[in-house]
Amino acid sequence: MASGNATPARVILGQHTKLTRVAHGIVYDRARDEVFASAPLASAIVAFKSDQRGDTPPLRVIQGPHTMVHDPWGLAVDDKHNELLAADFEQGAILTFPIDGNGDVAPRRVIRGPRTQMFGVSGVAVDPERNLIVAMTFASGTEASLGDGGIFIFDRKATGNVAPIRMIAGPHTGIISGWHVAVYEGKIYAVASNIEYRPPYDGGGYGPRNGCKGPPFGMLTAPRHLGFVGIWNITDNGDIPPRAIIRGSTTELVEPGGIVLDPADGEIFVTEPVKGAIFGFMVPELFGRGS
Repeated sequence: MASGNATPARVILGQHTKLTRVAHGIVYDRARDEVFASAPLASAIVAFKSDQRGDTPPLRVIQGPHTMVHDPWGLAVDDKHNELLAADFEQGAILTFPIDGNGDVAPRRVIRGPRTQMFGVSGVAVDPERNLIVAMTFASGTEASLGDGGIFIFDRKATGNVAPIRMIAGPHTGIISGWHVAVYEGKIYAVASNIEYRPPYDGGGYGPRNGCKGPPFGMLTAPRHLGFVGIWNITDNGDIPPRAIIRGSTTELVEPGGIVLDPADGEIFVTEPVKGAIFGFMVPELFGRGS
């Protein structure tokens, strides 16, 4: 098991990969042995075989006006229904594509609109057994009254401007802004990065955001609350605290971002952009079955 200042087994990097400066979401599809990555600056999603390395072109690229992909962040794979889900931050949307989608392909379903109450959708997960989609956001509410981020639960087959089945948000949750999310056996494993940055421009980037009264704190100088990993039951609803939490100075988590679950070995892996690190936590007690 890699630890410390370890050398990666493989690196996919270079002009031909079509990866841009940031990839806010990476997910492994075990059934197809493929890796999907989001490319927000290119409004694209790229797919590679897991054994690719170096400056190698992707197997497939989802990109173009019909895809409705604008600013993709988190990704999720549903092998039961052969679908790929993408959280689109700028649109506040969840896009669902065929798992082998390529080119300028239209999504099968789109969850987006004021009834969703989602702003800055950053993470997405799917529970194919319960037919549920779970999304994380940087903010929630309405354009006139934006609140902190939260966890949104939808029917897997929902599309359009639909309200969530359940919503976990509020001061007792501890979530200021969310990043990635995972689900396992009826539980939600949510990463609250708790970045308090609010951009001064509107969603299109052409004018001041509604209610903006001046320059915001910069991304790196905003007031900070420690981020954390929180666990909820997928049946939870409302302003309730997490049932379990990974947080505090000894965890070294400041603004955690990504999350990967290894239930077989009882581990949770979390990326930490402030530290430029990946942390692994041995927590077998957090993999019990939800209610």
